[in-house]
Amino acid sequence: MTEPNTPNKSGEASKPKPCCVCLDEKKARDECLLFNGEEGGKCLEFIDKYKACMKGYGFKTN
Repeated sequence: MTEPNTPNKSGEASKPKPCCVCLDEKKARDECLLFNGEEGGKCLEFIDKYKACMKGYGFKTN
């Protein structure tokens, strides 16, 4: 028998997984990086939008 999901002390049980949030921002960032690379700063706008979205869900970004 399995135990029901109960939140732990830090409340992480209610926090979504990083792979399941900001999908549109992640797709735009990844496509830009794929076609333009990291050099040149062409994708900074997409990277910043993705980081801001992730922070909105409580994830730390570098």
